[in-house]
Amino acid sequence: TKLVNGLGLRVNLVASPFEQPLGQRSFAEIWSRQTRWARLRRVTFPLFFTPEILTGAAAPLLLALVAAASAGVSLSTTALWVLAIAYLPECLLALAKGWYLSPRSVTAMIARDAMLPAIWARAWFGGAVEWRGNEMTIRTRALTELEEIA
Repeated sequence: TKLVNGLGLRVNLVASPFEQPLGQRSFAEIWSRQTRWARLRRVTFPLFFTPEILTGAAAPLLLALVAAASAGVSLSTTALWVLAIAYLPECLLALAKGWYLSPRSVTAMIARDAMLPAIWARAWFGGAVEWRGNEMTIRTRALTELEEIA
């Protein structure tokens, strides 16, 4: 906040922290939260957000499968190796830190990575997002200034 204020920019803070509910969520709640944060990252840091499509296991898996197919290597063996390389370090980190880890965790990691391309696309092409039942438009300063001129 001090750095941003030092640049002559304005910082808006909330009066109190927001509740962070833990526990089970529906797919719609997960989708809404992930797309809301992706859209915010895209608007705030577009150069950093752009390569996010390459994160997760989808891109390496696709590239490895294309290479395996052209080399005549088993696709299922290639897929298993890529997925092990992708998720084993994350599982080992969770174990080392004493974080919760179960077979469902690995399923959740795979589901997360499978959702990434759709979330990324939604952030680029979607409009308003919903937060706690309220539709919100995430604006940039340039967009706001353009609307004020018009």
